Amino acid sequence: MNQAKHPGERARQLVRDNFSGALATLSAAMDGWPFGSVAPYVPDHAGEPVFLFSDLAQHSRNLQRDPRASLLVLARGHPRDMQAAGRVTLLGRVHAVEPGAALRDRYLRYFPEAADYFSAHDFRFYRMAVERVRFIGGFGDIHWIDQADYRLDLEAEELARAEAGAVAHMNADHVPAMRGYCRHFHGLEAETPIMLGVDPEGFDLQAGAERLRFAFPAPVTTSQALRQAMVQMARQSGG
Repeated sequence: MNQAKHPGERARQLVRDNFSGALATLSAAMDGWPFGSVAPYVPDHAGEPVFLFSDLAQHSRNLQRDPRASLLVLARGHPRDMQAAGRVTLLGRVHAVEPGAALRDRYLRYFPEAADYFSAHDFRFYRMAVERVRFIGGFGDIHWIDQADYRLDLEAEELARAEAGAVAHMNADHVPAMRGYCRHFHGLEAETPIMLGVDPEGFDLQAGAERLRFAFPAPVTTSQALRQAMVQMARQSGG
């Protein structure tokens, strides 16, 4: 990561670059003892994680009693020395949310296997409202970050509305450009990359077993700005 960037932006990038973490809740069964769970998530456009939990899960019961929680996310490709790995701990309150079609579709693009969960009626979406962040970028690179410095607060409603259509368009008509993105920005040859999602700071592709993050040079908030950013990156990658 670019050391010149603000710690809040770097922490948000690390969260966007990953899709699972260790969720700590306060146990309802054990009178408030910390309880750890593996938690897949998809970051929303502000950088806050969205989860899909069963009501039967212990962490769901814990959150219904006390919504305070933390989510630990480790940088991918971390060194063998875990203490030297980049990591983020998000602290916030996790509440069930009504998903709406856009949120549900976005989540299922990242985790298509979760479609089967909806045949069971006890699964629901949750979102963490981040209040404080502990970011460790490496040795001596340690920061406490407030909510306002972590959340991406942009007027990007148009981009959110356009996301599903833009993803479908790229997957239908621009696979060669996405191959170029993978080759140029990640050094990876991908035969059939699939775009998963777009947010103001970048987009994500599934390339075989690899999930790749691509950052925009500057945030985008409209469909026109998104198109310009994608074209610029295609030119960079020889597309």
